[in-house]
Order: sequence, then C-alpha cells, then structure tokens
Amino acid sequence: MKEYNFDIAVIGGGPSGVCAAVSAARSGAKVLIVEQYGVLGGMSTMGQVAPWMTFHDMQGVQVVRGLGQEIVDRLTARGMCRGHVRDTMGETYSVTPFDNEGLKLVLAEMCREEGITLLFHTFVFGAETEDRRIKYLRAANKNGEVRIRAKVYIDGSGDGDIFAMTGCSYEKGREGDHLMMPCTTNFSMYNVDFVKIRDFMLAHPEDFHDKTDMTAMRETGALPDCVSGFFEEWKRGQEELDMHILRERILFFRGVRDDIATVNTTRLTEVDCTDADSMSNAEVELRKQVCQVAELLKKYVPGFEKAEILGIAPIVGIREGRRLAGEYVLTGDDLRAAKRFDDEIAVYGYPIDQHHPDGAGFTQSTIPAYGIPYRTLVPKEIDNLLVTGRCISCDREAQSSLRTTPGVMAIGEAAGAAAAEAAEKNIPVRNVDIPVLQALLRSRGAYLD
Repeated sequence: MKEYNFDIAVIGGGPSGVCAAVSAARSGAKVLIVEQYGVLGGMSTMGQVAPWMTFHDMQGVQVVRGLGQEIVDRLTARGMCRGHVRDTMGETYSVTPFDNEGLKLVLAEMCREEGITLLFHTFVFGAETEDRRIKYLRAANKNGEVRIRAKVYIDGSGDGDIFAMTGCSYEKGREGDHLMMPCTTNFSMYNVDFVKIRDFMLAHPEDFHDKTDMTAMRETGALPDCVSGFFEEWKRGQEELDMHILRERILFFRGVRDDIATVNTTRLTEVDCTDADSMSNAEVELRKQVCQVAELLKKYVPGFEKAEILGIAPIVGIREGRRLAGEYVLTGDDLRAAKRFDDEIAVYGYPIDQHHPDGAGFTQSTIPAYGIPYRTLVPKEIDNLLVTGRCISCDREAQSSLRTTPGVMAIGEAAGAAAAEAAEKNIPVRNVDIPVLQALLRSRGAYLD
C-alpha cells in the first residue's frame, strides 16, 4: 500500500486549504495537499463562485490582506482580476471580480513555487486515531487505497469531513431539524449587454435591491458590478414559464470582461452536503434550474437577449455543512458586538447573511469588523488536527458571515502557520504560542489591528 509522509497534510485544496498549505510551506514545513478534484480553488473554481466578497469592512478598511491579497495581485498582473471595486448592490463595501480559470493556474503555480506536493483525484474516507492523535488517514485513488501520514493535519474539506471521521464534536444545520442553507449551481453567460442593464436600472430603481447604489451609474456612466433585483421580470418569468425556484429575485455579477455575467440564482432547499444521495439529486436538479434561469434571462431581462451560456459550475455550490464544536464557539452575538480576542488570528466583516433553509429569501444584517480567535480552529478531541474554512467552530449566524472566501483565506493562512509550528516543536496544536503566531502573521501582511 502506498504511503505519503509529510510534516503537514492539508485535506482540501480550496482557497482556505491552499492558503494554509502555502503558509505552512513558507514556515519551512514539508506539505501535502489532498484534493478530490483535479484542480485547486474549490468553490472559487469548481463552484464558479465569483466575485469574492469581501476584503473590506463596511467602513472601507481592508481587513483581509496577506496571502489573500497576494492572490489578487497575481491575478491582476495577468489581467485575470479587476481588483477590489465598490459593491453596487450595497451589501458590502467591495467585491473582487476574478477569472475562475486563471485562479486554477495561479494557485497551482504558488504551490509549485513553495515545493508543495499536490495529490489530486484522491478522496479521504477514513482515519486511524490513537491517544488523541491521528495516526494516518485512509484515502483512495487510481492506485487503490493509500495512507496519508503527517505530524499535523489541516481539515480544509469545507464540510468538516476529517474532524467528523476522527470523532470530534460538531453541529450541523438548524437546531431541531438540522436543515442547512440552500444550495446553488452558478453559471456564466456571455454576450451580456451591461450598458442596457445599467440604463434599465436607472429607469426602474424600484425593481432592484433597496441598497443598490445608483449614484455612480447615473453620474459617471459606470456599469454595475453586482445586480440584485429584476423583481417583476423574475416573477413574470416564473409564472409564464411555470418555474418553481424558491427565490424572489435575480442575482448576477459582472466578470472580468464587460460582456460576461456570473449568475447566482438557482436554489434548492433541503440538501445535505454530507450525504452522497442528497448531493447527487442536487446536481441534477440544479442543472435543470440553470437551463430554466438562462431561458428566463434571455426572454424577460433587458441586456440578456443575445446572451448564451458560457459555462456551468461542475459542482453544486454549498453554503453550509458541519461546524466544529471546538475550544471556542464564535457566535452571531460576538459578531454584532465587534468582539475582539487575545488569540485572534484573523479579522473579518462580511454581513450576517443567512439564506432561509426552507423557503425563498434571506436574512441579512450589516455588522462591524470582528475578530476570529485561534481557538475556533482547534478541536477538543484531537491534538494534531486544525480546522480551516467555513466549518470552523461557530454558530449558524457566525458561519453565515465567515463562510465567504476572503475570510477563509485569512483563516487558512493562520492555520498553516500554526500547524508548521506545532509540527516543528512536536506539540499539540492548542499549545501553539499565540503571540509568536500573531507576530508572524503581521510580518506577512495580515491585518490584526
């Protein structure tokens, strides 16, 4: 049986996992990324989740820097990102449009530069533990069963697969029925006329999200980057096309090119991302919805008359899965109070944004910047495992904010640096020297002020 032996094994090559791996490698660790697909980037590539929201708090302070900003800079230098632009939808201070295909290349290059080993097409299905430590992970690929051995493991699976299989405590979904936020399959369309869309928005502001910023479009002729609305067109199209999608509006974003829109409008409730049968059904149903939404856009929405589908995300977009019950549980009350922590390793400021798990609509509230403590990455039961991404230790309200990509990039960078220290010193991850970790993160550009 083939075995892999590394200082750090990161399970999941999404933005958070890659940032963790690069951070650990830059601290001198020998790092492996295990990824079930054939590319890096997770929801940002395979899920076509774009733009990134958001690197800033609502006052315009950039709170996500470090590796997240480095990725933006690398993409921008290649013409694959427009940098941070104002959110015309009004829900955040900024959004960051980028090219999904370009991100695949940039992330792989960063890993190669740091000597990180990439193990694609490999699925972790089991773990052997002893004395509060993971001895090895069991995985499968074209070689058959393989074993992953490391001094420290990082769960970057998004769904908490590793902490679940190692017996760590966790929560999942809404209390009582365990329903989670709905899933979405994103897709992109080209030949979209954003000039026509802008002009319609200015003529019919009541047809759009009430926070939409019309001023810049009216005064400077700027094109919208984020469009939330077309309420009447959506309602009419749903009725006339006999559609039954539990959403009350159309949501799409302007891409790196002015004629491409990323559409985030499909919606399926009662999906369990930790269950293969449920996810298989979601893949089929949501691709059916993609065709329906594209037809509605072309028939009813000004600016989409000549548009065609450019690409459909290969995988369903997941908003919510398992949540670790770790050393500290970050709460929505912590976020609303702008709570800061002695052991914080990241700062974030995306709104509390809960999509209703059993119907249309969402509940959203603007919040100030808040701290994310290191303890939310640390399981209670396993000494050589850290958790990164949307499944860190938090309640549902906090998860609905920190789940978005820039935030999990910052969390991942901290997880990687901490894992490298724990591996080098052969100590439990909870015993990492927090002031030393924070100083290292600051030296690499992270915002912890």
